[in-house]
Amino acid sequence: MEEKRRFVRIDWPVIVKYKLLDEPKSEDRCVGKDISEGGLSFPVYERVSKGSSLSLEIELPFDSMPIFAKGTVAWVREAGQKPARFFEVGIDFKDISLADRKRLRDYIANEIRERREE
Repeated sequence: MEEKRRFVRIDWPVIVKYKLLDEPKSEDRCVGKDISEGGLSFPVYERVSKGSSLSLEIELPFDSMPIFAKGTVAWVREAGQKPARFFEVGIDFKDISLADRKRLRDYIANEIRERREE
């Protein structure tokens, strides 16, 4: 099967604080499952619609400044077992500064390099 992703994705936890822009009172903090220069996925405990817009703060390990981005929900999957059902969402970044994108790219490249050396 051919890989269709534009960016390298690493399966490494990051802290994500998100806020749904369509529902300003809807926000939470969770651990992201994987991340790339173009987006990330993480669990949510509320139903979120594909196409929803979010404001994101992403905390990378060993970095004191979060990465700020806005994104769109690209996909939603049900996960978990009843009664602890939750959803996983995939986010495409739509608005991220060049500086934050570079920090994210450098972080991912560094993690890949360190894993190869292990």
